[in-house]
Amino acid sequence: MKFPAVPLLAFLSLVASTLLTGCSQEESVSQAGPVEISLGDKSLTIEFAITQSEQRMGLMGREGIADNHGMLFVYQEPQRMSYWMKNVDFPIDIGFFTADGVLREVYPMYPRDTLARKSIREDMLYALETRHRWYSENNIRPGAQIDLKAVRAALSKR
Repeated sequence: MKFPAVPLLAFLSLVASTLLTGCSQEESVSQAGPVEISLGDKSLTIEFAITQSEQRMGLMGREGIADNHGMLFVYQEPQRMSYWMKNVDFPIDIGFFTADGVLREVYPMYPRDTLARKSIREDMLYALETRHRWYSENNIRPGAQIDLKAVRAALSKR
């Protein structure tokens, strides 16, 4: 069966522009700047890891993480978290949060450790990576609340 060239080219052009628009939207998400939020009575500047590619990359390839900075991983559904430190050359701490924004678990993670650190709970929605010992030095313990209003406002602008 033969298709007329003009409608076929128009169709292919439409498909290509749709795919390119989708790519540029994902790029704009990853290029959005950091946002200041509060956790307990402290504030820190976070960047988001929302897309699968951002979450796979995490902090890999960086030289470190600044004090009072973090990377917040945001998931679509509550789950048991699992993280490792392959290709990360500096220690961090990771905190796991439930959907209500409450910190439930905090763990240290060490450079190039390929053993997965798994959350105990299966209802985690957020993970926040910070400089090593940031949680303990700032007296942020399980039960602390992350500012979900600020998180949601930042996410709505993406």
